[in-house]
Amino acid sequence: MNRNHIFVVFLVFAAAGGGFLLARIGRKPGAATRGAAAAPTAAVAYTCSMHPQVRLDRPGKCPICEMPLIPASAAETGSSGEPMLQLSDHALAMASVEKTPVIRRELSRELRAVGKIEYNESSLATVTARVDGYAERLFVNFTGVEIKAGDHLAEVYSPDLIVAQQELLIALQGGAAGESGPLVETAKLKLRRWGLTEQQVAALVEKKQIADRVTLFSPIQGTVIEKSVFENSAFKAGDALYRVANLDTVWVYLDIYEYDLAWVRYGQRVDLVAEALPGRVLEGRVTFVQPIVNEETRTVRVPVHVENKDHALKPGMFVSAVVRSALASDGRAAPTGVEGKFSCPMHPQVLRDESGQCPICEMRMEQIPGLEPGALDHSADQTPAAQERYACPMKCEGAKAYAAPGNCPVCNMKLDLVAPPAPTGPGLLSVPMSAVLDSGTRRLVYVEKSRGLFEPREVVLGPRAGGYFPVLHGLAEGEQVVTRGGFLIDSQFQITGHPSLFYPGGLMGGSSDHQHGGSTSPASQTPTQSPTPPSGGATQHKH
Repeated sequence: MNRNHIFVVFLVFAAAGGGFLLARIGRKPGAATRGAAAAPTAAVAYTCSMHPQVRLDRPGKCPICEMPLIPASAAETGSSGEPMLQLSDHALAMASVEKTPVIRRELSRELRAVGKIEYNESSLATVTARVDGYAERLFVNFTGVEIKAGDHLAEVYSPDLIVAQQELLIALQGGAAGESGPLVETAKLKLRRWGLTEQQVAALVEKKQIADRVTLFSPIQGTVIEKSVFENSAFKAGDALYRVANLDTVWVYLDIYEYDLAWVRYGQRVDLVAEALPGRVLEGRVTFVQPIVNEETRTVRVPVHVENKDHALKPGMFVSAVVRSALASDGRAAPTGVEGKFSCPMHPQVLRDESGQCPICEMRMEQIPGLEPGALDHSADQTPAAQERYACPMKCEGAKAYAAPGNCPVCNMKLDLVAPPAPTGPGLLSVPMSAVLDSGTRRLVYVEKSRGLFEPREVVLGPRAGGYFPVLHGLAEGEQVVTRGGFLIDSQFQITGHPSLFYPGGLMGGSSDHQHGGSTSPASQTPTQSPTPPSGGATQHKH
């Protein structure tokens, strides 16, 4: 190769090198990778299965427990705005997930309580001395004696009674109108007011002979439960001689815890069993709920009226009681059938369809209150959504409520449901107790939207009844809820950083710190980056 050829080759290489340098100088920074940027790589956050609050942008070990970190993938969002999570068939099998449909059930509950038999307070009476005197002889000389109205109690000597008898005889001798003059009637009335019977007054008028000792008779029927007078003892006007209780009816005072008061309603049937009466079941009725809560036991005393004609129930006995109650469609105790009838406040065993006077005490009977207006007036075309109202828990806007859920425009807190819809149709929408995850402040169930795809749902529930909760808001009839494996599913939501039972807002913004990538296959993950999740299988996400 001659010198001319060498020079030409050198010029060619120089031109090529200069063009390359000019191209490098004129090219903007980052242009070399512009073609690769057309397919961005999704950012992945890594978390610890034991400490889901840990969020790192690269794999490694947990700074708390040094366990290998796993990818925290995003959950799919359902139509209701709640995140959904897809589990593989293997994960479902390992977690032993079981489901049941939400259906309507006739819910009832047997509320068990203990109580003590006491006197019917409306049947207590006292035999009181109306004049000063001395008890010369006692015919009822110990407590526990059964007496009837008209039985003789004691023979007494009273100077006041002797003077009153003398006044009647004087009025009879000097009255021009015979036995019916005003002075005679006044003297008779005085003796009757001081405890003499009509027969004793008539005998005095007929025989016209003063009795030094007068017999006192019982004005009522019952059992002597207290005796305060003794033979040859003196007594004053107003002293209680005997205390009598009618045991034909007794009251059983039940101690009901305040959280069980929703199950107690006027007129409910109560079955009673006493250890002293084995094999015998007695029936009573709830007649009243005391308006005071015992601050030490947190219970309310509920008197139950019980018929006791044979006096088998003794005051002081302990009994076991079962209050049978059904739930109405508004989540409260169902009517007992006595609502709207009339009863005597002092004698609740008296029930009448019309108003009037009590046949026992002649008090005006009062109407038993029924349900609140419109409590059960739910037409078929009334939809639950029309009754839903949401308000700020901080009352930022006072009593203002919204028709749809969301956040408060003032403080941005989540609106609370303030008017749950009342279920319609026969029975109540209900879910098993095992389906409800309860954190103490909120209740959550997991609904299966499709095979392996689960959505958390916050619910409003009524009182527990026979292993079920009535659903007042949050679920629809026919939806499938998880009854087993709910906590394992909730742990997957927690690990991915999305709202879960104990973290309603998610963990450290896990749902917004990375983009939605493709589904993660357990076969494509290394043991150091994605160990087996708590549910026993890998988590797959649909996007």
